[in-house]
Amino acid sequence: MIDTYPYLVMTKEAIIDTNLFKSVKIGLEKGADKAINCPFARVIVEDMEYKGVLTTVTLEVLIVFDTKNDIEKLYSEFLTASNKVIDSLFKMPCKVELLNTITDEDRLANFKAGMVRFKIKDLIAKQ
Repeated sequence: MIDTYPYLVMTKEAIIDTNLFKSVKIGLEKGADKAINCPFARVIVEDMEYKGVLTTVTLEVLIVFDTKNDIEKLYSEFLTASNKVIDSLFKMPCKVELLNTITDEDRLANFKAGMVRFKIKDLIAKQ
């Protein structure tokens, strides 16, 4: 098995380097819907796929904005942020496959959320 946690940290650091978010964390913590530090991002593991010594990790980057802004401005902010997140993911030193961008992932009350879904592919377990 490969230790996938360092890849979560690498993803978190790549997102921090965009300088777009007041908070970037791994996982979606209880009470995140009461956050006051907007915009924020969360790196969430969707699943892990194993094929022999290869592991592929599917991740979601949840991007959250406060709903104080009008909806058109929120979409503009989200699309700008998601494009910068995508650019940062492709700069990571691993094989990244972009799956999709979801513009309405409203898991949190009082916030506008969307996500970027991607895979980190073909991680090789050390023998």
